[in-house]
Amino acid sequence: MIALKWLIFIMITLMMWTVYYKYIAINTKEFKKERQLDERQLRIRLEILSNTFGYMFLIIMSYIAIKLCGISGHAHNIFTQYPEIFFVVILFIVYAMNVLIVKKKYS
Repeated sequence: MIALKWLIFIMITLMMWTVYYKYIAINTKEFKKERQLDERQLRIRLEILSNTFGYMFLIIMSYIAIKLCGISGHAHNIFTQYPEIFFVVILFIVYAMNVLIVKKKYS
């Protein structure tokens, strides 16, 4: 059972690294085929990532403020036990929204 959990963890980690290096990484030297992005594409990608980071920072700070104030309640569901899942879901939603907004802005 433990070996299966480790195997699932390794597969998920490899999948995340693949997505990162294929779609998010910018100008890294480890690529076999080096992609050249023009200034407009770099500006779009930087704006998307900076907006996503800003919103995630605000969401995490709001979560910490709620926990410190004691407003979070005592519900025993998956989101209170594993808030990381909630943050990852929100991160993907915010990232997708930022991609759509910024692409519309620059097209």
